[in-house]
Amino acid sequence: MAAEPPAAPYTALSVHFAGFGYIDGNFSYERSRSTVNVYQQNANGYALSMMASTTGHHHNLNVSPPNGTRFEAGRAYPAKTGFYTSDSVTIFNIGGDGQGCEGAAATSGTLNVHEAVYDESNGQFTAFAADYSMQCDGTRQVAKGEIRFQSSIGYQATDSRDYRLQFGRQPAEQQGTPMEVPVEVNGTLPTTFGAASLSGANPDAFRITGNTCTGNTLSYGQKCALTVTPTATAFGEQTAVLTLLEDSVAGSVRRLLSLEGYDARTDEGTYYPLAPTRVLDTRSGLGAPAIRVGPGQALRLQLSGRGGVPAEASTVVLNVTVTEPVGSGHISVYPTGVPRPTVSSLNYTPGWTGANSVTVKVGADGAVNLYNHGAPVHLVADVNGYYSKGRQGYTGGQYQALARPVRLADTRERGIGRMPAGYYINVTANWDATINPKIRAFAVNITATEPKAAGFLTAWNGSEYSRPDTSALNYAANTTVTNFAVVPSMGCWDCGSGSGLPSIGVYTSQDTHVIVDIVGFYDDASLPGGLRFEPVVPNRIADTRAGQGWPSALGPATTATIIAPDSLVHDQTWALATNVTAVEPTASTYLTVWPAGYTGVTRPNTSNLNPAAGTVVPNAVQTMIGPDYGFHVYNNAGRSHVLVDVVGTFYDASPSSGSAEPSSRSSVDTSDRARVAPLPTPEAQPLSRPRPA
Repeated sequence: MAAEPPAAPYTALSVHFAGFGYIDGNFSYERSRSTVNVYQQNANGYALSMMASTTGHHHNLNVSPPNGTRFEAGRAYPAKTGFYTSDSVTIFNIGGDGQGCEGAAATSGTLNVHEAVYDESNGQFTAFAADYSMQCDGTRQVAKGEIRFQSSIGYQATDSRDYRLQFGRQPAEQQGTPMEVPVEVNGTLPTTFGAASLSGANPDAFRITGNTCTGNTLSYGQKCALTVTPTATAFGEQTAVLTLLEDSVAGSVRRLLSLEGYDARTDEGTYYPLAPTRVLDTRSGLGAPAIRVGPGQALRLQLSGRGGVPAEASTVVLNVTVTEPVGSGHISVYPTGVPRPTVSSLNYTPGWTGANSVTVKVGADGAVNLYNHGAPVHLVADVNGYYSKGRQGYTGGQYQALARPVRLADTRERGIGRMPAGYYINVTANWDATINPKIRAFAVNITATEPKAAGFLTAWNGSEYSRPDTSALNYAANTTVTNFAVVPSMGCWDCGSGSGLPSIGVYTSQDTHVIVDIVGFYDDASLPGGLRFEPVVPNRIADTRAGQGWPSALGPATTATIIAPDSLVHDQTWALATNVTAVEPTASTYLTVWPAGYTGVTRPNTSNLNPAAGTVVPNAVQTMIGPDYGFHVYNNAGRSHVLVDVVGTFYDASPSSGSAEPSSRSSVDTSDRARVAPLPTPEAQPLSRPRPA
């Protein structure tokens, strides 16, 4: 049963604030349940002042007609705020809890007087009733309500009391705990409630999931409630305004809603670049016995706890080198604890020294196997980084894939000539002032061409004080050799016009030309469109020798389209980590890989592999896939068989993408996969002159 309303005459104040931020709300004060003090003809000359308070809140008002006049019932008075009374206009100030519509604020408004009875002996009110509506900053801030002093005229009033409904920290894209917004009618006249709605900066972060107010008419002491359920749609603060319409002077009940969205995901699938560190060299006994790996032997390489790789690593990025083989063969790198897959990570011929970047899932014991299908050979491995299994409180990098590689450096075309032996260059790229500081590593193809003698290249962050004793690729005289690498980057502070831009360093041990093509980069996980990595046991999806993935060898100037199978990809898969191998081309050639099915994305003027006639050459390739999950492989000259092994996938796990759980291809709307490159294409910068290391 509702409480009995107060008896006339009434001394009361109702307040509706909107647009003031955290103090928005509806409040009412009445002498029988609140403190309401009334003063007349105070020191500032105001005709009527009220000071109202209750637990946790207080409001006050001052009102006065133009000097020398009295208020008359039935009239509407233009009003403004002011510190003193005025000869020409009604002065009206209202404030509360530290803010309001008073003093020197730019205002316009109206005071509607319903009753004004004076004591003729002293000119003071014996009864007063009015409602007010003020635009407190000229546009956005609104104050509305009713005033009663010893009046028998009834009034409407509602209370929502607390200002902001704070949901606190909420995990992004996860439904939070609902909260109620109670509404109580405390006027002597009933109030009818209309529709409820959400507006403001982030209305999608909240839902009205319960409503006992709309369509109901409530009397004094009766209550209803709105239930609001939060779901953070982004990281950081999100706010909205809850509005419930009513038929009073105030027009609505208003509450500010707020939450702080946070990333509840772990760092699963994010990348941590490491300073290149050698973890295996069978020539010296580092990481394994000092002896060649024999045919049919599997070398177990412990990685967890070495070279900066933690126990929480799911996958490592290695540069694996074969050297001093006594015959031909190939190496398969795969996790411990699983059957050996039918794949190759790098191939070798007698006396050859060469390297390939290998991204490989680690076994439960933190180790991988390197299996030798061929003649005895020495193996060398450098660790360059790792992907995380998932830890709370850590932030790794997400991969930003480029639809088309961009050439950042080519010493043949920049007027530098061959890089001298023992020298290095800084290679810089420029996106924009927002992106540049967030880059942690470059994903690049590095090529040595026309070297004068056998040697190697080293790629690192470019600091002249920290060049590692590792190699990114090995080359023989007068050859062209390409290798993929994920290279930590840093701002270059001695790069001329490129100073301050993200850069990497490339060092050569012998005179050679150097080419660097960027295929993507790793950020600090704060940029839109970032991808995370899901490792798989190496899986062959194309072998043209057997007609798998493409029916035959690729002829000259031929493009094959390889489609990734449903067993490996789903609707949030945007890129693949692969190992692509050219097998015995009939002429020296190059192969280029790029995503299929995107309008305007044509074959880039770059290469991923540069095999000579009759050789077997692998290279790691990270490529985007198109709307139908395909990518192109182009062969320039002769006929070449092609193998493609997938070692992992990159998926969009941002809050807006939803779950990364697999779905059937038939359920995917390929029009949703029209994103080609979420970020600008980098601009290559002028190369600095080579400098001695």
